[in-house]
Amino acid sequence: MARDPYGQWTGTPMDDADVDALLESNGWGVLALADDDEPYSIPISFGYDGQDVYFSFLRTGGASRKSTFIADGKTARLLVTTVRARFDWQSVAVTGPVASIDSHGDDWETLVGLLERNPWFSSAFEDAEDVEGIRGWRLAPTSVHGVEVRPGRD
Repeated sequence: MARDPYGQWTGTPMDDADVDALLESNGWGVLALADDDEPYSIPISFGYDGQDVYFSFLRTGGASRKSTFIADGKTARLLVTTVRARFDWQSVAVTGPVASIDSHGDDWETLVGLLERNPWFSSAFEDAEDVEGIRGWRLAPTSVHGVEVRPGRD
């Protein structure tokens, strides 16, 4: 197979095992949402169960901006990256519809379990006065695309 002369800048496709490893170990990324032609993106903590991505939003008093961009069935994209050096990085984009999670269902237990193992997720919000609760979401991937530049890999 011919080597891509631009691969050091644009990356080369990741194999499925490396994509899963990044999603299972990283724990944070940038969630991109849109409302018609208005984009919105925010950093989030997330968990990955080998198939779906789980994340949550804290609910505070009043309407939040993110709640105007997300709804059951809307498409979202999660971008997860690890950059170790200029020419040593990995990036995975997970795209698909989101669904809210019922706090009394099985998916809720999955969400809580995954976020408790996530070092980027803080449960300190429980002590904050303005937090009224948590709303869970599941992103079911319809597209997963990973690229990387790794020393010693062609």
